[in-house]
Amino acid sequence: MNNSIKALTVTLVILFHLNATAQKKLVAKFQYTIAQAVKKAYPASVRMWGFDVQQNQRTSAQFSGVVVSADGYILTAAHTILPGKNYKVFFPDGRECIAMALGKIENKDTPGIPDVGMMKITDKGTYPFAEMGYSASLLKNEPCISISYPESLNQTLPTLRLGSVAEVKNEYGFIRSTCKMEPGDSGGPLFDYYGRVIGLHSAIDVSEEMNFEIPVDLYRRYWTALNSETLYTAFPEKQDSVKTDPLSLQLQKESKQKALHPDFDIPRLKNSCFFVKSLIKGENQDICATLLNVSTANGAKKQFLLSKNTMVGEQAQCDINGIAVPIKLIGKDQENDLVLFELEQRITGGIDLNISDGDSVKIEMGKLLYSIDPAGKVMRSILGSTLFNLSKINSQPYLGAMVVYNSSPVQFSLIKEGSPAEKAGIKVGDELIGINGKLIKKANEFAPEMMKYWAGDEVTFEWANATGKMHKTFKLDGRGQPVSNHPAEKFEGGKSERRDGFNAVFTHDAAIKANACGSPVFDWEGHFYGINIARFSRTTTVVIPKKTIISFVSKAIQ
Repeated sequence: MNNSIKALTVTLVILFHLNATAQKKLVAKFQYTIAQAVKKAYPASVRMWGFDVQQNQRTSAQFSGVVVSADGYILTAAHTILPGKNYKVFFPDGRECIAMALGKIENKDTPGIPDVGMMKITDKGTYPFAEMGYSASLLKNEPCISISYPESLNQTLPTLRLGSVAEVKNEYGFIRSTCKMEPGDSGGPLFDYYGRVIGLHSAIDVSEEMNFEIPVDLYRRYWTALNSETLYTAFPEKQDSVKTDPLSLQLQKESKQKALHPDFDIPRLKNSCFFVKSLIKGENQDICATLLNVSTANGAKKQFLLSKNTMVGEQAQCDINGIAVPIKLIGKDQENDLVLFELEQRITGGIDLNISDGDSVKIEMGKLLYSIDPAGKVMRSILGSTLFNLSKINSQPYLGAMVVYNSSPVQFSLIKEGSPAEKAGIKVGDELIGINGKLIKKANEFAPEMMKYWAGDEVTFEWANATGKMHKTFKLDGRGQPVSNHPAEKFEGGKSERRDGFNAVFTHDAAIKANACGSPVFDWEGHFYGINIARFSRTTTVVIPKKTIISFVSKAIQ
């Protein structure tokens, strides 16, 4: 009997191992397939805006598109272009050229539908292009890829998003995909997992699952008509034939096999994420924190919690299974919005961070990632960018004062009501002397000096007026969140208050809520990649990479 039990146990272990190995191969194949599709599609995904070639200046907001022929035909959304107008085109490889808008179709009875638009590069040359697919052969739940340029991110390179076809054709004739979009993505391409264009981004609804794409077959059907610089208010009479997709049977076979929908077990590190509770302006605040196991220089093993600095206030404690555990502040990195606490009570689990071996992970677009929250919930995503710097725009501190252009001495020209400047007693006409002891002699020195600070920083201003010299120490405010009724601004949880001013970060497309920042990010094999630092927008969550974390932790514990 004992031998039978042993034999059964060995058999189960072998089967488990074989199943796990098979799953790994399936996931590796899926990741490779996506990477190959991106390799084909990425070079042809372009950023554009209106351009006055006479005045040599920009004339419109940015939008996206895709080049589909070597001689420079571009597919985009009708609502982004005007026939006969010029547009500047930017390729991911840095190449720039001019294109002219050709035809577009916008039915007068159904504004925004079908939203078909085409352009042609006017500069002579041979251009990177993507193959056109066939929207008629799409299948529900088929993986799809978005490569386009979110306007709020304002980067020269596009970001990648991975999703699936939720509806092949909805009531308005659009494809619905789960690849998240936002302004700036309009006209951008949706690709199948072979890297072929299957749709163009048109519109969104509030739900992050509601992203509407113009079927590529409409461009095939009206290709000849669209070559004319014409606004069509109904579908053109002239139609071209649309052939059958040569990969149609292959797509159906692969869909039935579910080879491209891997349902894999993710290696989860026990107790890798917890909540840190604190008070900010008297209000309770919860924020995720990543548990790190670190060996110090003297060989001691310690545990630390790494989180988002601007989301941790006073009386910080770690919540472990409903019990508040005291934590000790070790260090802060304001530039990267990081804060590090030491745990005095050891917890089983956590992420082993070797601060002596540097960074061993590669930041590559198309890597399958996942994040874990304190409840152990897993959220899958795809690495959507290379490393880049995210300029300090929304995170600029708010003073509420302006100075006279080119003035010397520097004279205040505007003080906003209720602003930190007004509360400090600064008035229009007062002359600025210095900030935190640094003399400001010219108006052009004022803005660069203010850019050094963050919301909540304490500053000392010195200024002069008719009554003499004045000085006061006060805190700068944050700029707050702009109010908008656009669906892109209504996603669940909203944006992080501190979401930019970072160097060497990357993005992924997980819908991380603002209070879930601080949570860890891994690849599908369980390698630690960094922590979620900000929900930037509907399409984008920003990650501080492992390399930056190692640098911060090693300095903080010295």
